[in-house]
Amino acid sequence: MKKRVLALMLAMCVAFAVTACGDKEGESETTKETTEKTAAGKDSDGTSVESQYKKVEIQEPSKVDQMSEPEKGETIAIVKVKNFGEMKFKFFNQDSPLAVENFVTLSSNDYYNGITFHRVINNFMIQGGDPTGTGAGGESIWGKEFDNETSEKLLPLRGALCMANAGRDTNGSQFFIIQNKTVTEDTYGGKTATDEQKAMFEKYGGYPYLMDDYTVFGQLYEGYDVLDAIAEIETDEEDSPLEEVVIESITIKEAE
Repeated sequence: MKKRVLALMLAMCVAFAVTACGDKEGESETTKETTEKTAAGKDSDGTSVESQYKKVEIQEPSKVDQMSEPEKGETIAIVKVKNFGEMKFKFFNQDSPLAVENFVTLSSNDYYNGITFHRVINNFMIQGGDPTGTGAGGESIWGKEFDNETSEKLLPLRGALCMANAGRDTNGSQFFIIQNKTVTEDTYGGKTATDEQKAMFEKYGGYPYLMDDYTVFGQLYEGYDVLDAIAEIETDEEDSPLEEVVIESITIKEAE
């Protein structure tokens, strides 16, 4: 599996993207095993990877409204991060059904428990979901990569929960949460937006450069202080936290 990392893009302005990095030199045995299993999509006994996971019924809201509070009864996720606190997310199953099913199913089966946010860039995003912690591991519930799901209604706003990928339609288990508060011309990176989209970025923050290339499947609605605290931790030259930021648990439930 290609490494899902964040590459620095230099042009007239500086912009970031979640992109591919095929260098696997020095890859650990654990990473190799994870990669081989993901590529195969089946265990040694021929069992489908998908069949390993217990599915959860997902309750949709009556309408798609990215920045609203969740409706009573709709499916939400509570992400508990060790020593930081909780972040709460709602989902967009109508527009991103594959990504939502994948994340909710993996979360319900404790897949993310103990996994770290392995890449953190302040004023951009935090990324996790790789059980190897290298940026090269992880798998979807189907044991293979799945397609992007993009929508003009769902933007990479501050707090957006997005699928990380190694190029279009290569989604697995890794995800990132956009943290950037202030949108500038540089954060567009040459991308164009409608007046309505620009107004949303101006009001809420985010990273316009990521439009159309990454699936937005959820939105943070409580716990922005936790997101910011994680984004501000000290990292090395590869944007890896000097101290591990661990997901203790992700609880899937219905909004009250």
